[in-house]
Amino acid sequence: MNTNKIAFALIPLLLAAVPNLHAAKCSNASLKGAYAFSSQGFTEVTPDISSAGFVPYAEAGLVVYDGHGNAPSGRFTVNTTTANGGSFQGTFTGTYIVNEDCTGKLQIDLGDGTLFHFDLVVEGSARHTALNTDSGTFMSVFSIEKIGGENDTAETR
Repeated sequence: MNTNKIAFALIPLLLAAVPNLHAAKCSNASLKGAYAFSSQGFTEVTPDISSAGFVPYAEAGLVVYDGHGNAPSGRFTVNTTTANGGSFQGTFTGTYIVNEDCTGKLQIDLGDGTLFHFDLVVEGSARHTALNTDSGTFMSVFSIEKIGGENDTAETR
C-alpha cells in the first residue's frame, strides 16, 4: 500500500523531469539551404479562359533560404489547363519570418509586382509546409523538403 502511495507521489516529479517535446524553439535560422517543393490547387482566371472562373494547376520548384529571413532565389514550373498551352516557368525572391513556436509567414515576389503570401509551419530544419493565404488562389498545402545546405538534420533550432 505504501509503495503505491510513493509511486503515485513520484509521478509528478518524473513528469516534470521529462523535457517538453512540443516546446520547439524555431527561428529564421531553422530554414537554411535548398528546398524542393510541390503544390497543386486552383487559381482564379477570367471567364474567357474558364467559365467556372478557375482552373486547376500543379507546380514544382526549388527555393533557397539564407537562415536570416531571406529567400534570395527560387524557381518554379507550373502546369495548368489554360488556353495558351498551360505551362510556364519563372523565378522569384522572397522574405520570411519564423516564430519561436515554429509558425511563420513567407512572402514571394515574382519580380513583376506579383506577390504571394503564405502561412508556414516549420516541422524541423528539413521540412516545412506552407499554405497560400491570398484571395483568388485555392492552393493546397505545399510539401517542402530540404535537399541540400547546412544543418541537414530534422531538428528545429
